[in-house]
Amino acid sequence: MIDAISTSALGLRSSANRFENAAQRVVQATTPETGETDGAKGFDDLPAAIVDTKMSALSFKANAAVFKTADKMIGTLLDTIA
Repeated sequence: MIDAISTSALGLRSSANRFENAAQRVVQATTPETGETDGAKGFDDLPAAIVDTKMSALSFKANAAVFKTADKMIGTLLDTIA
C-alpha cells in the first residue's frame, strides 16, 4: 500500500508538471508576438495544448483517487491491527 501512495504521489507531481507545460503552450499559442503577421505564434499547437491540459487534469484526478483509497486502506489496516 505504501507503493500505491508513493506511485500516486509521483503521478500527482508528473500530472501537475504536464499541466503547467501545456498551459504555457496555450498562452504562447494565443499571445501575439511582435513582428508576427498572423498575430500569434504556434497557433497550430493550440488544440494539442488544450487536449494536454485536459488529459493532465484527468490524470491528476485519477492519481488523487488512488492516493485517497490507499490512505483509507492503511487507516483501516491500522484500525484492524490496533
